[in-house]
Amino acid sequence: MHTLFLALAAHVLVVGAQSSQAAPAVVFVCEHGAAKSVIATAYFNKLTAERGLPYRATFRGTSPQAELSQRTVDALRADGVIVPSGKPTAIADLDIDRASHIFAIGCSLPDKARLSGKAADWSDVPEDRGYPAMRDAIVKHVEQLLDDLQKLRK
Repeated sequence: MHTLFLALAAHVLVVGAQSSQAAPAVVFVCEHGAAKSVIATAYFNKLTAERGLPYRATFRGTSPQAELSQRTVDALRADGVIVPSGKPTAIADLDIDRASHIFAIGCSLPDKARLSGKAADWSDVPEDRGYPAMRDAIVKHVEQLLDDLQKLRK
């Protein structure tokens, strides 16, 4: 019951943050916008809400597929993490303009994003070792990012 309450509270905070244009935006990008960027977005939004930080994240792709990866959706649900809503979408100029940070996860960003001064590369996220290894590497990056963002707010 307590876990369900926390999940619902986190969802309310995430939805509230996503509707606020004032919240700094973080964009996670992977090739298809359907797995790695979705995992990063889900965990970032969950952990941001738990820490009470005013950030929100979204997921994008450089060559998006039509739907989210069903294996990723199932795995996030099994982890008890809220799956971000939406379908894979290509990173656009507006995303780059509004973003405070952009993270490439196993892909090459478009030049505008790469040269924006907002971009970083998480190329060490494993692709071929299954969901747990991918998730753990992404969560490690997300936690470090949130630690850094928290320090900036002090």
